[in-house]
Parts: sequence; structure tokens; C-alpha cells
Amino acid sequence: MAETLRRLFADDLLRRVGEQLGGRALVALAGVADGLRPLVLELEPGDLDDEARLERLVRTHNELLLGALEEGAVVPFRFGATFPDRAALEAWLELHRAALATELERLRGTAEWSVEAVGNLPEVGASEYLEARLATTVRPGLRERLAAASEDAAGDAYLVATARQEEFAAAVAALEAEGYELRVTGPWPPYSFARLP
Repeated sequence: MAETLRRLFADDLLRRVGEQLGGRALVALAGVADGLRPLVLELEPGDLDDEARLERLVRTHNELLLGALEEGAVVPFRFGATFPDRAALEAWLELHRAALATELERLRGTAEWSVEAVGNLPEVGASEYLEARLATTVRPGLRERLAAASEDAAGDAYLVATARQEEFAAAVAALEAEGYELRVTGPWPPYSFARLP
């Protein structure tokens, strides 16, 4: 079911961006880095119809954000944030310059980590899926303990300051030692915590 939802979301996103392309090139904004530097990709007609080109674009989008995160602060945008041309992008950046600068400072020195409790789900119907998922993977205290070692939390995502990475890693290790089976990924650009204008 989760894979079906992912595919539906991706198909809808691609359909909407494809409609914007309408046979012409677009500028895709991956994020905004230090100095209010836009991280951009050029989308050409047909890019979204070719799986290999689409995969390359998504990987490039991710690499731009990870590179900016290594160098400093970044305000990440999800794949598919597009503008008709560079002039429209520059106008949007100018309009939101103050908000983006504030957000860059707020996110400076942080990264997003995902910590998901995993477990075997019983075979259930679609109507019982969420309840079964919650019963088998959300164990008491998990999110609270991880949130205490981070700046902010949103579901399975945690905004962790560089200065608190060891504290966060220790909290994850303690939970695993208690028998929690966790899937941990990161550091990522702070997608779940970026306040976009």
C-alpha cells in the first residue's frame, strides 16, 4: 500500500510539472544555499517522460542539496519546484530574500535524520493497515527520547544540530540496545523543517 501511495504521489507531481513544461524548458529550484544562491536544474521537454533522464535529474537535485549542506546552510525544496525561466526565479528570490535569509540562519548547522522503527507487519486489509503499522512500529517513548536529543521533530524526522550529533547517535544506540529495531538515514537537508515562503 505504501508503494502505491508513493507511486500515486510521484505520478501526480510529474503530471503537474509536465503540464507546466508544455513543450518548453523550465528552471527547477532544488534549494537555496548560503549567500541566497539558488541551486537550479534545467528541465527540458521530455525529461519527465524518460525514466533514465528523470532519475538523473532527481539524483542531481539531491547531490546539489547534499553539497550545499556540506558547505553550510541550505533551504531545500522538493523536486518539482519550477519557474518558467531564470528571470522569474530571480524575481521570486528577490521578493522572498528576507524570509530565505532568516530560514538559512535558522537551519544553519543542522541536518535532518530519519529514524523509523521497523517490524514485521501482520497480513491485514487496507482498512487495518495504519492501525497494524502503528501497533508494530511506534513503541512508547521512542519519538520522545529522540526529540529530546534534537532541535525539532516531525514524525520520524529529526532536526539535529551538528553540535548534538553525538548525543543523537547515543540516543539511537541506547534505543537499539533496548531492542528497538530502527532504520536510520541521514544526514539529509532539512526537508521536513524548512519553512518555505
